[in-house]
Amino acid sequence: MLHDGPQVDERAEERNTLGGIETIGDYLNLFGADLIRRLNEEYIPVHHPGKDEPLKILNEIKRPLFKAQAHVTTALLKGFKKQRRQLLIGEMGTGKTSMSIAVWFALAAELLNGCGRVIYMVPNHLTKKTKREIEHLLSKSVFEITYLHHFEDVLHLRNSRKFNRKPQKMEVYIIARDTAKLGYIYEPAAKWVDRTYFSEKKGYEKTHFQGWVCPDCGGQLMKEENDSLVPMEYDSFLNKHGKPTRRRYNLRCSNHVRLYKHPDPEQDEYRECGCALWQAKNKNKSSYSGKSRAMDGGAPRKVSPADLFKRYFKNKFDIAIGDECHELTGGSAQAHAFHVLMGCARYTLAMTGTLGNGYASNLFELFFRMFPKRMKDNGFVWGEVGRWIDLYGIRERVTKTKKEDTALNSSSNGSKRGSIKELPAAAPQLFTDMLSDVACFIQMSDMFEVLPKLSEGPMFVPMAGDRKFVSSSVRRERNPGQKKRTLTKIMRLVAPEWYMERSLSVVEKLLRRAVQNELENGGQSVLLGSLVNTLLSYPDIPFNFNGVYHPDTGREIVPPHYRLSERVLYPKELQLIKYVRARIKAGRKVAVFATFTGKLGTLQRLQQLLNERGIKTAVLDSNVKSAEREEWIEQREREGIQVLLCNPILVSTGLDLLSFSSLFFYQTGYRLTIVRQAGRRHWRIGQKNLCETVYCGYKNTMQELAINLMAAKMSAAMALEGQFSEEGLTALTDSSGGSLANELAKRFVGNKIEGVESAESIWGKMSIDASELIQINNQEPEILEAAEEIQVETYTGVTKEEVLSSWISATVPDDLHHRFHQQLDFVVAHIDKGIDGLSISQDLFLSTTELVWEPAKAPRREVEFRRWLFALTNMPVQPEEKVKEWQKEVHVITGSAREKTKKSLRVTEGQLAFNF
Repeated sequence: MLHDGPQVDERAEERNTLGGIETIGDYLNLFGADLIRRLNEEYIPVHHPGKDEPLKILNEIKRPLFKAQAHVTTALLKGFKKQRRQLLIGEMGTGKTSMSIAVWFALAAELLNGCGRVIYMVPNHLTKKTKREIEHLLSKSVFEITYLHHFEDVLHLRNSRKFNRKPQKMEVYIIARDTAKLGYIYEPAAKWVDRTYFSEKKGYEKTHFQGWVCPDCGGQLMKEENDSLVPMEYDSFLNKHGKPTRRRYNLRCSNHVRLYKHPDPEQDEYRECGCALWQAKNKNKSSYSGKSRAMDGGAPRKVSPADLFKRYFKNKFDIAIGDECHELTGGSAQAHAFHVLMGCARYTLAMTGTLGNGYASNLFELFFRMFPKRMKDNGFVWGEVGRWIDLYGIRERVTKTKKEDTALNSSSNGSKRGSIKELPAAAPQLFTDMLSDVACFIQMSDMFEVLPKLSEGPMFVPMAGDRKFVSSSVRRERNPGQKKRTLTKIMRLVAPEWYMERSLSVVEKLLRRAVQNELENGGQSVLLGSLVNTLLSYPDIPFNFNGVYHPDTGREIVPPHYRLSERVLYPKELQLIKYVRARIKAGRKVAVFATFTGKLGTLQRLQQLLNERGIKTAVLDSNVKSAEREEWIEQREREGIQVLLCNPILVSTGLDLLSFSSLFFYQTGYRLTIVRQAGRRHWRIGQKNLCETVYCGYKNTMQELAINLMAAKMSAAMALEGQFSEEGLTALTDSSGGSLANELAKRFVGNKIEGVESAESIWGKMSIDASELIQINNQEPEILEAAEEIQVETYTGVTKEEVLSSWISATVPDDLHHRFHQQLDFVVAHIDKGIDGLSISQDLFLSTTELVWEPAKAPRREVEFRRWLFALTNMPVQPEEKVKEWQKEVHVITGSAREKTKKSLRVTEGQLAFNF
């Protein structure tokens, strides 16, 4: 064979020149080595995990931190010596609460002689969790915790003069965000009516009516007691000291008000009153007649605990910690309350899992509150967010000209109207100017030794469905009034392809035509929101479709007769059933998220379909208070549910769903921060099962476009949080489209659906096909590498602790030695129960102990081996011994229920049968 010489890749040579640079990836490939060298020379970190060691004071924590957490805590403490305010940006599940506890514990030990005051401002549902984490990490002799539930607690704290003397230990104060924001002095809006008459002639009293009356409907207020409704007593609104007290049953009126749509009261419709039974106690209160009436005692109109902190507790705390600070980025009252707490403390730590939402202006007020001197030195002024956007973001100016035929001259030929809006983009300079020296980043990939594998990706379902019947499980039901139970078997027909596509295409055409008509007439269409919400929700719940109407004029855009039947089973619902059944068969629990809830009834529909097939479900709705959701989920788990249904916004922050290792987004919506937060509720510290997150949608619809666009925006948001990639940097500076909702609408109206990169290529981890479910195994398949046969190692000594110490020194990595020596009792307990490859035997006669170690039976991979070692140091599970109790059942059978008795009893009429 003849060779002409070495072949040269002309395209590769072209990319190695300045003229061949087209993307950020090409630039980094060409100048990446020089950039790294310059960064290492000019930007020296305060703490280098590869060179520096964590603080030794962290070894005194009762539950040791993981290696990555210890390094982040050390970096934050070193950063406090240069900047009084720091940011902790950690992915969901990395243990930000534990790291914040370690920060103030180490700060107190290094700078405050072990004593100080800490104040936490957390969401309402994280107050109990924060206290629980502190008790797990530290000894109770080191700290004391005080809850600030109400503004009165702040006043009591001021009157106690506790802050006039030095603290004797770490004093931790926990306040919820809503509590710090606003508070009222309440008084009952309901009226106590006492119609008792005294007759002087006859000399006796007679009471015609006595009770609380609703101020709206005028009916007597009732409460539920022993499964029955009873009138509220006078003490129902008061406590034992006679002060007004709000309780769960006296918040709103539960009376039913007749609507008088039918003359017959039994056939008429009723609604629940729902009137608020409490009101703010103000100084100047007017009656319904308009005349002012005197109040019992003076009362302020509004009380803000944040203002009380600003007035009485300035510079009284050593460190203020705010959790989920991405929700404090605007000019809300909660953001103002956190700003006040920052002024009351020497140091401040703000924590979040999702710092940015894609817009540069989202961070302006947060940075100005935390770093005002830096912002002023750079020329920024409070309220001038426009200059910030011009420097770190992108603004779009749109000028529309309307030509007129009847123009008097050339200069007046038409009218112009311009609009300026911000686009979701942020310059990489924002990271270097504002975040590089005041922020610590930690990702779930840094916690590789304690976390299982996560699979994440989309599942696109075709609308085509086989025309077949799908049956549910057979149930025996007995309706009220029936003596015999009847068999109920529900059959549902799978909707064929044409059934939904025909109606969906008509709805799309009508909405597109209406939006285009408004855009052609000039101005911004107000139907874009209706278009996005309708086309995202209609394929999932076409049976609850009530039409689309213009928000301003009320004109009918889409008639409601395109509502489809609820008796059929749609392809996406069938796919969810298959997915849930496969996971339950593998011994897993599933959490299903849907965004279009409430009146649309998505969760109720899915619960009905799953219950028909014998699957135990529970729906978490907004009626469950945020502080009680964690306990509510635990209670449902004890009841044995297999599927949890809820809106993702209810579990987006703080809650752990470790038992539900499979998350299924039946609907995603278009709120990026909510999807990111909720999609990590299962992949957290303490999870031992494989995790997966599925984003489901119909193919070739708005749902597929929304998932693809959300994946692109997610890459851009991660770039601001330290997860840099070529796609993320490109999306970070990409200014096309506007917000996710606007980009969805504009791409759909303009038929620009094909130009979006698929979510499969962006995630790159998992692409779930609707026809083939991924296989769930209890363990990952191990890669067997060719290696020499490893011999058995033996360690001898006098005690178990001695031989274990020798084995730890020879086998366990150095960074885990401290954890093993601290949890040595747990390691011994695991070995006594039986660990494959590790055994201990004792010879009482010779007083010797022998440890046999077989490395071949342990995981070969370094990551798997570290996880195996961490499992040895965890507390072993102690199964509770259940004592069986004899339960006596008494069945009383009389003549009226004779047909229910068994023939073996042979009970005649009038006799009693006792079956124990």
